[in-house]
Amino acid sequence: MTSFRTVTKRLAGVMLCLACGASADGFRNPPATAAALGKAGKCIVWVDDASAVFYNPANLDDVSARQLQLSGVVGYSGAEYSGALGQTETDAPWSVLPALALAWPLSPQDLSLGLGVQVPYGRQTQWDEQGLFRYSAPVQTEMSVVDITPALSWRALDCLSLGAGLDVYYGQLGFRQYLPWPSALGGGEGEARAEAEGWGLGANLGITWRLTERQRLALTYRTPFDIDFEGDLDVRGASTPLLASGLVAAQSDLSTTFAFPTIVALGYGLQVSECLRVEADVEWLEFSRYETMDLDAGANNTLIQGVGMSSTPQNWDDTWTAGLSAEWRFAKCWTLRSGYVYLDSPIPDSTFSPAVLDQCQSVVSMGLGFHSGRHRVDLAYAMGLFSTREVRGNQNPAYDGDYDLDAQLGALTYTIAF
Repeated sequence: MTSFRTVTKRLAGVMLCLACGASADGFRNPPATAAALGKAGKCIVWVDDASAVFYNPANLDDVSARQLQLSGVVGYSGAEYSGALGQTETDAPWSVLPALALAWPLSPQDLSLGLGVQVPYGRQTQWDEQGLFRYSAPVQTEMSVVDITPALSWRALDCLSLGAGLDVYYGQLGFRQYLPWPSALGGGEGEARAEAEGWGLGANLGITWRLTERQRLALTYRTPFDIDFEGDLDVRGASTPLLASGLVAAQSDLSTTFAFPTIVALGYGLQVSECLRVEADVEWLEFSRYETMDLDAGANNTLIQGVGMSSTPQNWDDTWTAGLSAEWRFAKCWTLRSGYVYLDSPIPDSTFSPAVLDQCQSVVSMGLGFHSGRHRVDLAYAMGLFSTREVRGNQNPAYDGDYDLDAQLGALTYTIAF
């Protein structure tokens, strides 16, 4: 019989085949659905469709009929670097993030089930292979984490709903870096390629309190988790004398651990009129759990120590986000959405890396929804507003310089009730 682990890995694998990480705060990706993106992700209070499984499981009991929801977020993100030695820029700026959500009200109506599959964390960066970072940083890095979430909501009181979900995480990690060989051992150039995968387990909770007919408070909590990545490191282009020296192996095991944050969010929502509702959210993220990136490459430990990759301090900071959103049902079948959020970067200048591009940003968004009968279609667009990231005093002097980032997002979601 096929195990649960095998089934989840296959499902996660399908998502990862479609997914590439987009620009985000820390490792975190943008909201998974168009309605949420249209409100800049501020949607833990007023979320009444299957996507509640992502944002606040307590609100699954607001879904009156079974729903299936399919989403895709397309992102454009790029960066330009200028420093004392010149300029370079990133390649391959496009990314895609898929998501699936299912809501299933039970009888009696005070219980509802949900299932969600999304890519909440990820990162993809590819620099010009002939640029300044050819030997000082990975020219390509990819990390994607799929979250498979079964959830349950319970309307404990007329004014109070509770929700909880289990998070099963499956991640993949990879990078490529060029290596200049010492002339005493044959010289020339090599390339290191790494691929690894791992699992993690967490949980999430949600509470929605209906203060009055027009006012709500919502509180959500997502537990921290770690993923222990294990895989292989392949080294190409090493000469026979270099391999014979024992300093380099053509292939070795590779392992590392990534620590992901605790997330707590509080939201207040007001139904201004029958057609207009607004929401204000604040959120705390415990990125300080990510203190060090330690790589164990087995037979290639001497190699990664030589290029400064074996143990790299990160010392990320805890961060806050804050934002406002509104949605206006301006016609019988049409809804207009808008939002603003400020995202603080957790990465200090001292440990900033070209492999994890991040900067404090404001995000503004617009969205449009249409529903007819059992069908609903939502569209959204969001744009990040950045100032130049001026990195000085980095632990690797090669990373000092100015980074100009650009990020734009579009999303499409289709929902059907059945």
